[in-house]
Amino acid sequence: MIKYLNQKEKALTKPLYQEAFFEDSDSFVNYYYEEKLKDNRILADIEGESIRSMMMLNPYKISVFNKVYNLDYIVAVATGKEFKRQGYMRRLLNKALCDMNAEHVPFTYLIPANKDYYLPFDFAFVADKNEYNANLSGLKKQVIKEEPDKELIFRILDFINSEVSMDNDVYTYRDENYFIRDLNEIASEDGFINVYSDENDIVAYESFWGREKLELKERIVSGKLSKREFGKENIMVRITDIAELLSNFRAKEPVDIIVKINDNIIKTQNGYFKVEMDSSHSSICKLADIGDRGFIEFDIADFTSWLFGYVSDVKCDIVNFSDKSIAKKTLNSINKISGIFINELV
Repeated sequence: MIKYLNQKEKALTKPLYQEAFFEDSDSFVNYYYEEKLKDNRILADIEGESIRSMMMLNPYKISVFNKVYNLDYIVAVATGKEFKRQGYMRRLLNKALCDMNAEHVPFTYLIPANKDYYLPFDFAFVADKNEYNANLSGLKKQVIKEEPDKELIFRILDFINSEVSMDNDVYTYRDENYFIRDLNEIASEDGFINVYSDENDIVAYESFWGREKLELKERIVSGKLSKREFGKENIMVRITDIAELLSNFRAKEPVDIIVKINDNIIKTQNGYFKVEMDSSHSSICKLADIGDRGFIEFDIADFTSWLFGYVSDVKCDIVNFSDKSIAKKTLNSINKISGIFINELV
């Protein structure tokens, strides 16, 4: 039976978690099950007290063009050894994506262990890993291993939120609860936080963790000191409500166009949409019939990577336009997402 587990049932997933993610330390797993399960959702195939397959939906506040959504970060995707390759995870993912559409959630995201597993579900890469190559040796450093006073917490949060909002249209918004939870997560792996200051201003933040091997978990550096660089492909997104997502977009020039979306999983966003947009508003509605009017056709994954600004060359079919350059000019008028800053790992 597929269902979202209640709090008591969530504990039943621990054996499968430990089987699938055996490299995680006992202290981290204990932290995870004490803290993350307080407010996440777990969609599972459960029979009695046996968990055959599961996926965890961990909530984060994500700012999209300055509108903050509570979005699900998909993690701990696992199927028991004896149930693999029998369609259990496909059924879970399909249900989760359709449920998000019904809840008008614009998108969900993950960091794939194997991208090929998620491509058939129309996930697409939208961002590479954030990296900084900065010399911080000349700055004042403060090491944090335990919860600091609120004044310092809010100074750190102000620095991070201000820094990542400058050049990113999509980013994780961090509050006090986020910081304390992240600190506890780092501490579960004997980690710590370094905060660097130039005179009185915080200019860099980094965290480390790892019991057997200390590793950098995250680094954020002021643009005054270092330019952000990019590593390997990292974040995959799946659009779950195209109308809700597009409601946040604006255009340099007025847009009035019909877009056809091919989505074989979320049927309600498989079809034609009339998109009207300018510099101050946008309106999206689904159409039952378009007659012989022109339209631009996208597969949902191609639309995702283009709309999120990850690819510049749009992959689409322009249909029933006598002058295809008009359609291309209209698409170019839409302000795509510029900059994504999501660093979460669990």
